[in-house]
Amino acid sequence: MSTRSYALARILALLAGALLPAGLAAAQPAAAAATPAAPPPWAPSDGPNHPMGVGRGIFPGRVTWIRDTSATPWDGKTGNWWDEGTGIRQPAVDNMLSRSLRALSGKAEDRAAWEALFQYFNQQQRQLKAGYRSGEKVAVKINCNNAYGGYGDVDGQIDQSPQVLLGLVGQLVNAAGVPQEMITVYEAARVVPDRVYLPTHTAFPRVRFVDSQGNGANGRYPVEYVEEMLNYSMPDPKVGRDLPRCVVEATYLVNLTLVKGHPTTGVSLTAKNHYGTVDVRDHEVYVNAHSHPMGTYHPFVDMIGSRELGGKTLLFILDGLYGVRDVNDNVADYGHWNKLFHGEWLSSVFMSLDPIAIDSVGLDFLRAEFPYGRSTDLNFQPMRNADNYLHEAALADHPPSGVRYAPDGVPLKSLGVHEHWNNEVDREYSRNLGRDEGIELRVVPPN
Repeated sequence: MSTRSYALARILALLAGALLPAGLAAAQPAAAAATPAAPPPWAPSDGPNHPMGVGRGIFPGRVTWIRDTSATPWDGKTGNWWDEGTGIRQPAVDNMLSRSLRALSGKAEDRAAWEALFQYFNQQQRQLKAGYRSGEKVAVKINCNNAYGGYGDVDGQIDQSPQVLLGLVGQLVNAAGVPQEMITVYEAARVVPDRVYLPTHTAFPRVRFVDSQGNGANGRYPVEYVEEMLNYSMPDPKVGRDLPRCVVEATYLVNLTLVKGHPTTGVSLTAKNHYGTVDVRDHEVYVNAHSHPMGTYHPFVDMIGSRELGGKTLLFILDGLYGVRDVNDNVADYGHWNKLFHGEWLSSVFMSLDPIAIDSVGLDFLRAEFPYGRSTDLNFQPMRNADNYLHEAALADHPPSGVRYAPDGVPLKSLGVHEHWNNEVDREYSRNLGRDEGIELRVVPPN
């Protein structure tokens, strides 16, 4: 049909419709109602590449990121995500940890990397020119928040990857030279289930485990709290002040946690990991991110700045082998990263010496992949203002809230550097763009 013929036919059809009886015309199908557009996802108030605070680390603000899909071969059906071989491959994880440590320290081999980390920590926190010394204790805080099934827990929710813990303890013993009996792995608020406990205990039987149901006879020791060890900058922070003795007695901490969203705090990263350390945990007042404006007091800042927690932390690690949308999600259902990695698992490990930089990076990954969290009402966005504590901590000496953060009596200085990447495709921070400030996301190849 020619263009002129088509136009004539269209005019005749319209005229015919206009001449139909009123009742018949009313019976014609109505146009489908427009589907309401989803509200735009929360966007950080500071926008991309606006660093604030002072970077920490041998290379200030450096966060290493290694991604290796061969580490996570799980098909989502066979066995479970944590199973060795089918869910996670230990040799690949060991390689990821080794390469990350070397990239974080700038050293060519693991032993030298650990020596550099201990020397940096001791110079910064203790004004000592020393590495690890005999008799010093190391506490490793892991995250087993979803081990509600007790020691036999085998559900599909996210908990500490057994392989990452085993690899880390192997590094501490064999590369860093820390005696097994000087290492305590703990989860004060939950239990360390057998699937997490047994691989490390079998390989390193003198490493101590502490958890909420330990009695000594089950291989885990009970949590013994020391009172009033943690102070806050508000009179009633709604968070506990008592700390486990294994933390108080430690010279060093390793903060080993997961990459996951959270319905209250927006994200659950290294700062939130210490909710498994303290004896009282608020989820309704100050940490409720989406219901508070930016520039609100946040107890995480006091925890990061405390000499007993952040002040003892040698290394921050995000176990992102299976990152998930929400803390309560099943990995098989909500662990696929469809936007960023074409439906694959996150398959990643992140490391840093800067507690603010690593949580800033973790937040950017989570908000890019799961901008609405688990919410079915898209107007309610759990991740809204999730970076409030990062702003407060990066600017702890002059925070937006105006709070005088001084958990140990002395006003805090900046606790690290915060910013958001330029976009979810390039994932570049200020130091990646050639600036002498901000975060550097150091991408580490797996081979």
